[in-house]
Amino acid sequence: MYFKRIELQGFKSFADPVTIDLNDGITCIVGPNGSGKSNISDALRWVLGEQSPKSLRGGKMDDVIFAGTATRKPKGMAEVSLVIDNSLAILPLEYNEVQVTRRMYRSGESEYLINGNQCRLRDIKELFMDTGIGVDGYSIIGQGKIQEIVSTKPENRREIFEEAAGVVLYKSRKAEAERKLASASDNLERVKDIIAEIEGRIGTLKDESEKASEYIVLRDRYKYVGVNIIIHNIDGLVRTVENSRNELIEMEEKLRTMDEKSEELELQIEGIRDKSSELDQAHEDANAKLLTKIEELNTITSRGQVNEEKIQGIERELARLESVIEETRNKLETENNNFAELEANEKSYRTENEQALAALQEAESDFYDSKRKLEAINSEIDNSKDDIISLSNKNITKKADISTLENYVTTLNDRKDKLNEEYSGKDETDAENAHQLKQLEEQYREVENRQNSAASQINEIVANIRLLEEQASNSVKQIEDLSNKYNRTLARKNTIEEMESNYEGYNNAVRLLMKQHTGGIIGTVSDLIKVPTGYEVATETALGSAMQNIVCDDDSSAKSAVRWLKDNKAGRATFLPLSSIRYNRQYPEHEIENAPGYLGVASEIVKTEDKYHDILEYLLGRVIFTSNMDDAVRISKMTSRGYRIVTTDGEVINSSGAITGGKFKNKSANILERKNEIKELSDAAEKYKKQITTLREEITAANSKIAELKESRGKAYDELQQIEVDKGVIASELERIKKLTDDAGAHKDQYASELETLNGDIERATDMVTKHKSEIADAEAEITRLNEHIEELMGKAEKYDARVNKLREITLENKLQLSEQDARILGLNELIERVRDTITDLENEMEESTEAYEELKEKHHMLTSTDAESSEKIAQLIELKQGLEERIKLLGESIDENKVAYEESIRDQKKLAHELNELQDAKYKLEVKSAKSETLLDTQKDKLWDEFEVSFAEAQDIRDDDFGITAGNKEAKEIKLRMAELGDVNISSVEEYKSVSKRYEFMTAQENDISTAMKELRSIITNMERNIRDKFKENFDKVVINFEHSFRELFGGGHAELRLEDESDPLSSGIEIIAQPPGKKLKNINLMSGGEKTLTAIALMFAVIKAKPTPFCILDEVEAALDEANIDRFSNYLKRFEDVQFALITHHKATMEHADVLYGVTMPEQGISRVLSLKFEDGFDPSEYSNE
Repeated sequence: MYFKRIELQGFKSFADPVTIDLNDGITCIVGPNGSGKSNISDALRWVLGEQSPKSLRGGKMDDVIFAGTATRKPKGMAEVSLVIDNSLAILPLEYNEVQVTRRMYRSGESEYLINGNQCRLRDIKELFMDTGIGVDGYSIIGQGKIQEIVSTKPENRREIFEEAAGVVLYKSRKAEAERKLASASDNLERVKDIIAEIEGRIGTLKDESEKASEYIVLRDRYKYVGVNIIIHNIDGLVRTVENSRNELIEMEEKLRTMDEKSEELELQIEGIRDKSSELDQAHEDANAKLLTKIEELNTITSRGQVNEEKIQGIERELARLESVIEETRNKLETENNNFAELEANEKSYRTENEQALAALQEAESDFYDSKRKLEAINSEIDNSKDDIISLSNKNITKKADISTLENYVTTLNDRKDKLNEEYSGKDETDAENAHQLKQLEEQYREVENRQNSAASQINEIVANIRLLEEQASNSVKQIEDLSNKYNRTLARKNTIEEMESNYEGYNNAVRLLMKQHTGGIIGTVSDLIKVPTGYEVATETALGSAMQNIVCDDDSSAKSAVRWLKDNKAGRATFLPLSSIRYNRQYPEHEIENAPGYLGVASEIVKTEDKYHDILEYLLGRVIFTSNMDDAVRISKMTSRGYRIVTTDGEVINSSGAITGGKFKNKSANILERKNEIKELSDAAEKYKKQITTLREEITAANSKIAELKESRGKAYDELQQIEVDKGVIASELERIKKLTDDAGAHKDQYASELETLNGDIERATDMVTKHKSEIADAEAEITRLNEHIEELMGKAEKYDARVNKLREITLENKLQLSEQDARILGLNELIERVRDTITDLENEMEESTEAYEELKEKHHMLTSTDAESSEKIAQLIELKQGLEERIKLLGESIDENKVAYEESIRDQKKLAHELNELQDAKYKLEVKSAKSETLLDTQKDKLWDEFEVSFAEAQDIRDDDFGITAGNKEAKEIKLRMAELGDVNISSVEEYKSVSKRYEFMTAQENDISTAMKELRSIITNMERNIRDKFKENFDKVVINFEHSFRELFGGGHAELRLEDESDPLSSGIEIIAQPPGKKLKNINLMSGGEKTLTAIALMFAVIKAKPTPFCILDEVEAALDEANIDRFSNYLKRFEDVQFALITHHKATMEHADVLYGVTMPEQGISRVLSLKFEDGFDPSEYSNE
């Protein structure tokens, strides 16, 4: 392996692309101070991954990018590439030529590439580890580094020796393993804390989850039962409501018919009543006439005494009536007086009321009018204030405008003065400048278009790079995720395989015997059987401790193993000799084989090799596997041949009838499941590995594309920078020409025109200032006027406000007075009505009394005037009396007949009314019943939602047409009682328990995985430490020998040695250098002169290279402190390393003379380094570059 060339672009002073070809032998790089020679050494160090700006002789990392000069713009990117011949495949890459590239942009972005594929800094460092090449190796010895080797502390010298010993990669990986171990330890502590926290919760959660699960089942069942009960009730209520509605329709029809019949009876009764009234009136009239005639007859017959008595009675009655009439007349007069007084009072009150109403209306009108005026005044005040604010704002604006205009006038006057000063009578030169300006503007537009095009191209490339980087980043994340899964799977597989190989889970005796491999031992039962998936728990339960029985060849093998256990006190074990175990197979009853849940005899389900079949029959021949406990119980009752029944969940029914069941806290079938799990884990790991490979290929392709794009971007950046330089040059020239054009003197006409324009502008601006000032004065006067007007309006507003408040009080008083008067008028009107009724009664009474008086008076006259006519009258009266008696008899018979008809009609009416009342009562009751049913129906529907959150339509999906209401009600009560017994239930505990259980299992597995990983890491670290120690010691011994030889040759004698400060700890011990130049005493290197130190350091460097040759070594002025004799020894010694490429940066002529190839670094342009390839035959004189 050797370095072919170094390519630099934009690195420090190498602004332009530079390629330095590196040939076999010694290459010297020479040049004056400050020409940039050491920048080549820095470039090599930088491309190999140097991260310290100080080591690169800079302040910050972007100092490596070409910073520009007075004539050259800065670069946007620095790039260095190192091309290496890898024909011998020393580097672990499948390429004959390897190109390592590093780029850095001013944005701070960095890129590392290997053969154009993007990579990490770590990849580059690991690529060169233990080759001697690298920033911490001994292939690059920069300025001052040679002194550091001998001057630094002993412990700091280890870097060179470790690089030479090839342990750097081991130390890097050891450090990484230690970091992983520390991280794993932290993770284990966290996992244990989490497990402890989970264990504190999981028990309670389990109880809550079981309780919640039962509650959920009960709740769902209760919902089903409850909904069906409500649906049953709703169906009954719907039928009841429909029946009630039908009955109500029939009742309403009956009521309508009965109402019609009732009306007919009422009309009939009314007719009978009318006829009865007529007959009664006629009968009464006839009786009255009869009585009259009888009285007249009696009067005439007993005219003397009777008439006298009647006359006296009439006279007494007349006297009484006169008294009554007089009394009534007095009362009537009194009441009329009262009535007149009340009417006068009522009229007076009404007048007062009308006056109060008029006053109220007037007050309200005045109130609203004053209020409107007040609002108008307030509105006018607000408007005036708004006008003031508007005028003030305008004044502020105008004042600002005045200030601006005055400044503008000043500027114009200045410009006018300047124009007068600058004006001269020079000839016109605008034509030439205008032509040149036009050409430059066209060139500027063209370069601007190129700049935009280049910028667009860069933006497009950057967008594509970001997209590809995002895709690659996502793929990296997927790889990390898959790698974690792969590592966890592999760790789990290794753990299980280790458990399998160590017989974990077995008792101590079995484990020790199986590891001893005693003669005749075949293996454990679990090793020799194959259990189908799903039967692990059943098989392990059936076998029990017999899984750990040891199968051996014969009895002697078993005896030998037993003796070994006794001698070593290693415990007890059960042995199954193949030569002794015999077993006669029994078959289960025929009906058992056809029974539901029967899976088969265990010895038929579990498989083994034929030679172990008797062992399998012996252990499992009398065991039957079933699906579940119910099937197991049923089958156990069907057999009489002593079979043990085992379910797939591990429940056991022994031949005695005893039942064993339940579940352990931890999984119990681990021993039998190991092999299956190992296969599953292997398949999973292989799948993850393939996925990772695919993703890596995608990332490689993406990185390749990104590299291409970034290369394009670098070129585009360079092109853009060049365009910007061109643009800057054109812009400067354009600005210069424009300035010349602007500054050129104008013609007199142009001057006069510009002067006239300036004067016009000054005049207009001055007029505008005057106008603004006038407007400001007017506005301020208007503001003063408005303020005075506001004061005046506010005075009016105060008066109107007081008037409005007073009118409001007056209006309120008038309303109260009006209310009182209305109440008094209402009282008077009631009293007047009562008096009017009393007067009417008295007038009726007086009229009746007067009529009675007149009748008696007439009667009195008749009695006194009818004595002469008595005889004639008696005969007439007797005849009339007889006629009236006959008429009264006939009328009585008609009255009796009519009475009978009336009574019959009344009876019919009462009967019909009774029936109507009964029907109306029945209708009311039915309406109440229907309303109650409808209310209950709504209640039941509401209950569906309130209790179960189910609508009536949704409930139809739950309806069970075969649902039994009696059993349902009973079940609902039982469920509700059980739910109440459960008490408070945490429904979320079911999912929480599942989540916590899953997390507990995961964290337990994590704990095991981490513990296993830590164990492996400790083992790896121990092995690495051993390898590092051995390699370091081996190489250190070689360097010690080589150092003694190189020291003697370079010094021409003397003695030197290397010592470990702490021989017991070679991994971290410092390295001490003891040297004795010829003719001097043995002393510590720190006591030597500068030249002796340099030569000693060079001797040590040669000793290290001899022990572990590096393909390439660059030495930057390491021989600066040596004289010519020592330089000659140094140069001759370099020739011995034929397989090492040396690149020397030097000023010494003696060193140059030993070079095979010379490169000269010059700086023909300030700040820009250039490289020339020089040969002696071309007339090169080293003395030109040997002086400072």
